[in-house]
Amino acid sequence: MTTDVFIDSFGARWQDAPPPRYRAAVLAINLTNTLLNPPDDPALADVVAQQTGRDAGVRDYVLNTPGAARIVNDAVHELTALSGAANGRPVQLLVNCWYGRHRAPAIADAIGHHMQEAGAHVQVTHHHINRPPVPRKHPRPNCPFCRIIHDGAPATIVHEWTDALAILPRADGHGRRGCTDGHLLVLPRGHVADFTTDPVVSATVQLRAAELAGQLGGQWNYLTSCGPDATQTVFHLHGHLVPRTPGDGLTLPWTHPTREQEPSR
Repeated sequence: MTTDVFIDSFGARWQDAPPPRYRAAVLAINLTNTLLNPPDDPALADVVAQQTGRDAGVRDYVLNTPGAARIVNDAVHELTALSGAANGRPVQLLVNCWYGRHRAPAIADAIGHHMQEAGAHVQVTHHHINRPPVPRKHPRPNCPFCRIIHDGAPATIVHEWTDALAILPRADGHGRRGCTDGHLLVLPRGHVADFTTDPVVSATVQLRAAELAGQLGGQWNYLTSCGPDATQTVFHLHGHLVPRTPGDGLTLPWTHPTREQEPSR
C-alpha cells in the first residue's frame, strides 16, 4: 500500500537529529510559540515530564488547549488540497514543538487520524518522542535569582534580553560587588540548575554574556559552575562575567598553590 501522506513530529531543540525530508510537497507547523501548553503548565509539570503526547492525559490536554482544534482542522484542509494538486505524489507535513515529546506528537497524531478517516494512507513518525525529558524551568520559590526575575526582588539589572538578564552581584559586608570592578552575573529567565542541565539554555547564557562583553569592551573571564564542590552557591545557572586588568590581583579558582610555585619546564 502506497503512502499518500507522511507526517513527521520533531523537536526543534534537537538540531543533531533533524527529521528526514522526503521527495514530496511539504507543509510545516511550528507549535513552539503558537500552542504553549503543555509542557509549560506548572500544574502539570511533574506528570508531563515523564509522559508523551501519546499518553491519554497529555494528548487530551493538548487537543483541548485553545487554538489546537483550529490548527488540526487547518492542517487537514491544507494537506487535502495539497494532496489533490500533487498528481499522485506523496505529501509531507512537519510538526514541531520545542522538545518533540508532547505537543507535536499529539497534534501530528490527530491530523493523521483525520486524514485516515478521509481515506488517505498515512504514515506518522515521531522522531524525538523518546528523547530524555528535560527538567522543567518553572520559577522556584526558594531561588534568589527566580525571585529577582519573577517577583521583583531587589537587584541592579544592567542589561535585559528576552531569555536572560545581567545583574550586579550582591554587595558583601564591605560594600564590594564581585571579584573586580564591573563583575556581572548573566542568568537565564527560566530556572535551570547549572550548565549541565540544559545545554541549549547554557549556550544561550554564554551567547548573551559574549554579546555584552563585546559591547562593553576590554578583557574578561567567563566562568560558570556545577555543584558545591565547584564553588556553586546559588543553584540557578549563572555565568560570571569578570573584567580583568593588569595587576588586579584576582586568582582563578583552578590555580593550585603548590603547582604555582613549581619552576616551569
